[in-house]
Amino acid sequence: MSWDPLPASANVAFYRVYERKGTGTYWMLAIVTDAALGLQVAGQLAIVDAPDFWPWPSSGVTAGPRSYVVTAVSMRGLEGPLSAEVSG
Repeated sequence: MSWDPLPASANVAFYRVYERKGTGTYWMLAIVTDAALGLQVAGQLAIVDAPDFWPWPSSGVTAGPRSYVVTAVSMRGLEGPLSAEVSG
């Protein structure tokens, strides 16, 4: 499945990573710049899912895998559509 983060004319400034908290509800975990891309996997953003660690312990047993989505934000502040969900 492909994902078009923003129109080709919009320059991507950074990406936002969200965790799904419920139907239609997301919690922003991080803002990622191009400098962080490729640190774990060449040319890609990699996320290490570490529940119950600082700074946001879940304070309980996680029911099943968590799901994440990414958006791209342009230099002018336009946030593009959500990527497909990835569960980990």
